[in-house]
Amino acid sequence: MNYRSLQYGALIFLFSMSTHGESSDREWRIPSTDAPLGIAGTRQTVTSKQLTTGVSYYQIKRGEIDPSAFWTVNMGFFPTYAAAKLESDNLLRFAVAPRIDPSAGKKLGGSVLGYWLSVGKYISRVDASDAAAHVAAVSGGMYKPIVRNTALGGYPTRGPWVINVLAIRPSETTSELAIVPAGQDNLGADGETVSVAAARLGALAATNGSFFSNINPFHAPLPPRSPLGATVINGNLIATAAGGRPGVIIEKTNNGHQTVRILRKLTTYVTVSDQNNDGAEIEAIDRPILGTVVNCGVPAGSPDIRPEHDSVCKNDNDLVMYDGLYHRGASSNAQVDPHYRGSSYELLVDRSGTVTKGQDSLGLAPPPGGYVLQGLGKSAVWLRAHSAQGTKLRVARRLFADGVEVGLHSGMSVLEGGPLLSDSNLTGAADQEGFGPRSNGFDGGDANGSVPNNWYNGWFVSRNARTALGITEGGTVLIVEIDGRQPTLSLGASIPETAAVMRWLGATSAINLDGGGSSNMVVNGISVGHPSDVQGERGVGDLLMILPK
Repeated sequence: MNYRSLQYGALIFLFSMSTHGESSDREWRIPSTDAPLGIAGTRQTVTSKQLTTGVSYYQIKRGEIDPSAFWTVNMGFFPTYAAAKLESDNLLRFAVAPRIDPSAGKKLGGSVLGYWLSVGKYISRVDASDAAAHVAAVSGGMYKPIVRNTALGGYPTRGPWVINVLAIRPSETTSELAIVPAGQDNLGADGETVSVAAARLGALAATNGSFFSNINPFHAPLPPRSPLGATVINGNLIATAAGGRPGVIIEKTNNGHQTVRILRKLTTYVTVSDQNNDGAEIEAIDRPILGTVVNCGVPAGSPDIRPEHDSVCKNDNDLVMYDGLYHRGASSNAQVDPHYRGSSYELLVDRSGTVTKGQDSLGLAPPPGGYVLQGLGKSAVWLRAHSAQGTKLRVARRLFADGVEVGLHSGMSVLEGGPLLSDSNLTGAADQEGFGPRSNGFDGGDANGSVPNNWYNGWFVSRNARTALGITEGGTVLIVEIDGRQPTLSLGASIPETAAVMRWLGATSAINLDGGGSSNMVVNGISVGHPSDVQGERGVGDLLMILPK
């Protein structure tokens, strides 16, 4: 495989005419009815701009700051009212008067998800932060409260919201859709912001793409970032599936155009074997930190091989392949899960599949067109047994959707996300995909006030920035970015609200992509989105772009 072909110039794909016909594709219009956010009749404005033939941009501004919303001090989130009441009684000895607020969310069985224990009502975040510091001080550090804005909690509110929409009419446009790895093939580095990547490639428009590794156990200035979930670029599988999550596929047809579809239940199977068919399963490709598996799933060994979003699992027998997309081929991974105790090993394999070197230490650059294999535990033993120079190895990569193999070929691309927003049983399907109440992940949205043991309430139920992709019945492709976590600008949306927005726009199939501080949209070189990270725009692992031909 010539990995030079994977650079950005080969990541470009043309949309195709919808199979529903050219006329139905042209019939899509931005809805004239109220967006399904807030109260009916709330003020709503829509502005639009045609970027090129067949590609239009819309910005929807809806609602206003709700005078009933306020900042508050969050003491914790409890699964039952009794547990919250017990902690509330304990707080009284510090002359603190707490209140108990039910979550807007429901458990899968329909009962209340849990209860916030909160203190005070404040106009500004600064005032709430001062109050939180006071509670921490009078309790002698027993409590470490954080702050949240009640408008973000998922209950009905007046707004405001900013929704950015790209509408691509496949039968009309000659523009090109690209899935772009961060930093021009620099996976495992700091990532790349949407605005920088869009400027680098002269994009008409761009958004963030899939989820990516974003943990930093070694306290580097920024965490190493690579895409998470099945990712295919021009027929080459460059990242493995979490197992059972949905994705977007773009395929080139015989007439040179593309079709765009949503796939369900993606899985991957990647193996390395010798001439005697003695093989091992490769768990991941170009994933930073050997032995650490973000979002868990099939590549993890423990504690859970099911996807579990924003959670971190480990694999003491991990086997990962690194190629020229990782650090632009200058080096491979040199970090191992800090909790791992055991041996590691790496092999260098050239473009012909011939082993050229093996060693205990990690981090060598792959040979041009070749790759590096790194393993822990049993995988390290397998690699060491195949380390003789001249050993021939073969890597096989396979992709499946709903149990059926999807052939990898030139001109196709795949991006994994989730949850599937168009599923009729949204909460149940999301739970199966690792976005359910059982997840014990952590999402530290700065204005959301998320706390440990409250991942589902903070990520699924509460309002956050979102990025999503949908396809209408007529084949129009909709890329949507909803600003969030900024109560005076845009609240964002819960996952059910995001699904409702996609249905309102006319999407009959839709998928959630990465969101929160990752969400941004750039149009004609200008950020029309407003990223929510207090540190500024976040570098991401990959991007979706519309490029002029």
